[in-house]
Amino acid sequence: MTSQGSNSRNWQNMHYDILVKIFMALRVTDLIFAVSKVCSSWRAASRDPVLWETLDLNVLLCNAFDILPSNSNGLLDSHSSWLNAMHILNNASILSCKTVKRLIFNYSIYLKDEHLVYAATRFPMVKHLALPPCNEITVDGFRSAIQWWKGLESLTVPFISNASSIIQVIGANCKNFSMLKVMFSFDLDFAMSLFMSIPELKVLSLRSSIVDKNALNLILTLMGSLEALNISHCLLGQIPRFPGPLLAIEQLDNFILGKASRLREFFTCQVQSCSICQFEYDDDNIFGWYEYDKGLWRDDEIRSLAF
Repeated sequence: MTSQGSNSRNWQNMHYDILVKIFMALRVTDLIFAVSKVCSSWRAASRDPVLWETLDLNVLLCNAFDILPSNSNGLLDSHSSWLNAMHILNNASILSCKTVKRLIFNYSIYLKDEHLVYAATRFPMVKHLALPPCNEITVDGFRSAIQWWKGLESLTVPFISNASSIIQVIGANCKNFSMLKVMFSFDLDFAMSLFMSIPELKVLSLRSSIVDKNALNLILTLMGSLEALNISHCLLGQIPRFPGPLLAIEQLDNFILGKASRLREFFTCQVQSCSICQFEYDDDNIFGWYEYDKGLWRDDEIRSLAF
């Protein structure tokens, strides 16, 4: 028992700024289910906007619940899983007062239209969005979500169907959009859609993508506002307009390098000497970054796109 004259301090009366600094080291689920329920002063501190700049669902889902269905092959796709996730998203929205600016979905989750729209309605102030590689997002679903995310500035999307149409939706609705990271085939059609829809794009990462040489030439020629480009760990070549083999190119020619020299940042690498490039090919010499490491999704030589 503590005597009345002791120097012990009541944690409930700890200074607000100190509480916030301590809470910054905690997981989102700790803030939601533990800290915010201790007392009124702790709940007030747990609502500080500093704690809610970023909501990373990789931490939230992986550490909070054992919700991987036994038949999911690593994908969080069961109904009960999403009920848990939505419950946490709703509580996070209340605590954060909807001030989350960066939303990062769990890498292993199977994202559908209703999940994306649910997140958009809870966090309408999101400026930076990272989607998982496995998703079933339609153009209509993305359009519904983007109505809440008019202020979107950057998007990381490893794979998505109807990519050109998605880019058109962004261009029509998000006037401040300036940074994009994709990890799928960057062909001439997509490059043209990008130029037509978001001509003022400033930052583009094609890290670990299959990149068509003509598409690369197009964006370097026409997108005058582009400041940073990352083609590290890419498979460069000529993507056929009709089904057929990719004509791979081992190194960039001086023509493309000359155009890229105007950029503030330009990242590339040599396949022969790059360990990541070597690991991106399987035993049958088939290119696939997703088989190597999900860290390729989170990392980027362009620091503004890394998370």
